Amino acid sequence: MPFVLLVLFSISVMSACGPKPDTTAHILTDVPFGLDQTTTTSTTMPTPTTTDPEFELTNQISLYYVSTNRLMSKPQNVKQEFTAQDAINTLLTIRPESEDGSYSRSAIPKSLSLTVEVTRGLAVVDANKSLLEIITTLEQRLAIGQIVLTLTSLPGIGQVLFTVDGVPQSVPRGAGDTAKANQPVAYDDYVSLLLTSSPSSPLFIAP
Repeated sequence: MPFVLLVLFSISVMSACGPKPDTTAHILTDVPFGLDQTTTTSTTMPTPTTTDPEFELTNQISLYYVSTNRLMSKPQNVKQEFTAQDAINTLLTIRPESEDGSYSRSAIPKSLSLTVEVTRGLAVVDANKSLLEIITTLEQRLAIGQIVLTLTSLPGIGQVLFTVDGVPQSVPRGAGDTAKANQPVAYDDYVSLLLTSSPSSPLFIAP
């Protein structure tokens, strides 16, 4: 019994001498650098750009006109979806001789109408009878050359065949000989008409 009392006494003395648990809450005032800062992340989306297709010019073609009885090219910006018929319509519509200080003119009669159909690299040009009413042989060669060079400068067209109201028509080549009816002509047939240098002064157009 005395031994048991001695053990209990020793245990109580050791408990009294040990560290006491801290039950009081403390607020930390020294926080490691950066841990008390709030960070935000933002994402900037690129602003999409749009282009009005009505004003988007993506291609350039060559229209041919007369200068000092030779043919010269006139670059023309066009939209991407541009057909051979569109090129001919533009060639007929633009009359450089009406512009001030013009260096070129058109030998194509204003009354001439043309329709174009392209099949496997061959452009069939059907004209009204105004094609047959061109007075001089030189003007005929220049007018036909304007049409042929303009069309063959377009991708996918290598030859041109002429008809008048659906009937095959013979046409003069650039050198002065004649391509028979149903005989196509090409760029090389009119290369001799090309102007090798730019004109030095504007053309005088008789009233």
